[in-house]
Amino acid sequence: MEGFPPELEALLRQLTAFWPQLVRAIVLLIVGALLGLLLETVGAAMLRNLGFDGFADKAGVTRVLRDASRDKDQKASALAGNLIFWIVMLTFMGVASEVLGLSTFGKMMTALAAFLPRLLGAALLLVLGLFLGQAACELIAGPTERKLTPPWWRQLDRGAQAVIVALTVVVALSLVGIDLRWVTWLVVILVGVVGLAIALAFGVGFQGVARDLAAGFYLRAQLKASQHLRVGEVEGKVRQLTPLYLVLQTADGPLTLPYSLVHSQGFVQTESADTPLNP
Repeated sequence: MEGFPPELEALLRQLTAFWPQLVRAIVLLIVGALLGLLLETVGAAMLRNLGFDGFADKAGVTRVLRDASRDKDQKASALAGNLIFWIVMLTFMGVASEVLGLSTFGKMMTALAAFLPRLLGAALLLVLGLFLGQAACELIAGPTERKLTPPWWRQLDRGAQAVIVALTVVVALSLVGIDLRWVTWLVVILVGVVGLAIALAFGVGFQGVARDLAAGFYLRAQLKASQHLRVGEVEGKVRQLTPLYLVLQTADGPLTLPYSLVHSQGFVQTESADTPLNP
């Protein structure tokens, strides 16, 4: 470097000393990007094979993601895979920054990379909790049509769903390191209110249940398959007999009639049937 001005010589020496570090940093970033893309593809494929997208669809997460991104093909597994890519990439960016001597920036990238796995775990847990809440709601509601489900029973399935979702949110927030002392108290109060509402619903509902069970025990011995009945101003064919109510297929669609109502109003047989309908 002889013959150059002293200032230029000093600059060239610094660039020469810095060049190997820059090459190592670039190599680290390239390796991080390739590894991140590989893990993103593998992770997204594993989640798809495990049915994660189905869980997200059932929990309503996919619809929210599509509305937020305006992408009709957005999948929860793809978003999780993208998060995996950035976990790897930020880790390598932190190491590359340390190689270049940018220790402060490197520590920031390393801290962010350490936080993202907890965020991913919380997101997966939240999706699972929403799915379990919806599954519990549908399980308690039973296999019958939603509009045929008794109102008091509907309060129970919604209450169970709210409790499961609330507990999942608390665990997910604690996983990302949020102080949950006040949130925990709110959840305890929420669970208490839901429990009280369920108890009241059972107390009020089982009064009618007892009447329907007693009336149904008497009426089911008189009702048969495909029997045409007229109860008050309603007329239709017997579609289903349950322990609590019967379902008439009317001209406007299926109609649920509690046995206590049928017993109090009485019924008229308009067409007989030959085969008894098992309760």
